[in-house]
Amino acid sequence: MALWTEEEVRTLLSMWPTSSRLQIAKTLHRSPQAIGAKVAYLREKGLMERPVRPIIPDRKDFDAAKANYCRKHHIDEAQISARFKADNQLAAELYQLAIAAKITRLRTFG
Repeated sequence: MALWTEEEVRTLLSMWPTSSRLQIAKTLHRSPQAIGAKVAYLREKGLMERPVRPIIPDRKDFDAAKANYCRKHHIDEAQISARFKADNQLAAELYQLAIAAKITRLRTFG
């Protein structure tokens, strides 16, 4: 079992709120189980908060995020589909926007 570097821990902490265990595992070239064990260890040491509950965007949140992105960048759905193929970061950005849309929706409508 390889020791964790400070850089790996920083990456884990920065990715954890919005990335899946599998995504983090792929980024860090570790197993999902190793990610879970490290998260448990960091929580036990008080270095990582336990979330109240994860925010999982609904389809309508993704649709709202995609529509807002298209408006902001003056593109249509065909263009955003083309960008998905060329830009791996776009999916992550839209996921973040979908989470924000869900939070806004929950705050607005309860």
